[in-house]
Parts: sequence; C-alpha cells; structure tokens
Amino acid sequence: MGKIYQVLVNGLKGQRITVDLCNTEEQMQKMTVLQLKEKISERLPDTAGLENIRLIFTDKALDGETTLLSSYGIQHMSVIQMVIKVPGGLLS
Repeated sequence: MGKIYQVLVNGLKGQRITVDLCNTEEQMQKMTVLQLKEKISERLPDTAGLENIRLIFTDKALDGETTLLSSYGIQHMSVIQMVIKVPGGLLS
C-alpha cells in the first residue's frame, strides 16, 4: 500500500484537521488550490463556502484556483491556515 499524502489545516474554530490529498508523488505534484479547498469543504461542511475560504501557507495566501500546491512549496504534512474572507473594500 502506498503513502497517503496529507496536509494539516488549522480551522476556523481552533480545530486542526488532517486532509488526505492523494496517494502518489505524481498526484501530489498536480494538486491545485481548488482541489484542496474542495477536500477541506468535504471535511468541514459548515464552512462559509468555497468562494469564502482563504488558505495561507507560511506567509503566502494560496491564490488562484488552478495554481499548483507544489508551486507554494506545500509538501506532505505541511500546515495550512484557513480563514474566511470578509466583505469590504479599501477606504479612501
């Protein structure tokens, strides 16, 4: 049986969940931000919706739904912070 590639996500209410991403290094290299958000949403169905989830790894916001997780340096057992986007804009 192969290795299961996982990340740890610090959730909104202080919980830490383990999210199973894939089974091979090749699949891990092809995982996108959107796929990670979908997997988080499956584990935490009471979140505010995919469009409102914001993910942060180290000091980088995971922007771009099709951006590869590997381009941010995310690996097996990386820790990702989850926050909710709030409405608002810039003040003049």
